[in-house]
Amino acid sequence: MRLRFVVLGLSFSLVRGPLFFSVVFALALAACATTKDSVGGGDARLDDTQGADQAEKRAGRLCGADAPGDVVLIDARNAGPVTCLAVTITREPMSCPSGTECPSEVLFKGFTSPKGQLKLIGPVEKARLVAVADGFTPSILANATSVKDRVLELELAPEEGFWLKVLDGDGNYLQDLTVTFKQGEEVIAKLSTNTLANVFFTKRQPFSGQPVIVEAQGYASQTINSVSELGEDGHTLTLTK
Repeated sequence: MRLRFVVLGLSFSLVRGPLFFSVVFALALAACATTKDSVGGGDARLDDTQGADQAEKRAGRLCGADAPGDVVLIDARNAGPVTCLAVTITREPMSCPSGTECPSEVLFKGFTSPKGQLKLIGPVEKARLVAVADGFTPSILANATSVKDRVLELELAPEEGFWLKVLDGDGNYLQDLTVTFKQGEEVIAKLSTNTLANVFFTKRQPFSGQPVIVEAQGYASQTINSVSELGEDGHTLTLTK
């Protein structure tokens, strides 16, 4: 028997015999072969979506596009990105006092990516960004200005409890610092700041009754009478030496 083969544009004939079966086997293997991507990891398109699929499974909800963004949402409790979160970002003028009704513009409404990032509809300059999402208190990034190849970080604080960011007199984060809060002689909390210089009161807001004395090693003791003394946002504690 004489068979004719066409392989990659080449044609040839074989007479049935030992060589015939060897060629048929080789062609069968070639038919089963698949081409890998340039780094040998399989289909590159499948690799690109694997991270997004895993993030969606962990979050139990949809994710935004897994593409570079200009803002990343950070969980104030653990400094990790807040992934696959439905959020609305608005812009307010810095000239409008915080906590009052200000003119605003929606810059983003949707889900964060598997990396916690999102893309605004346009650049911002010296603006107040406000993020609103379920499970978090409305969170602010003041004086936000877009810079090429730089991602703005906007911290989201939990809806429950009360939190403080602890800074030194120059505005630097005071990380891993133990801070003691007292009312009279009673110690109401002794907390350590995290990598974002935040501390959290999970069960009470300590600044709504008696004055609170704040102590930390290496810094001057100070007395806080109300949240109005905790910066413009009501959550910033500045320690001086």
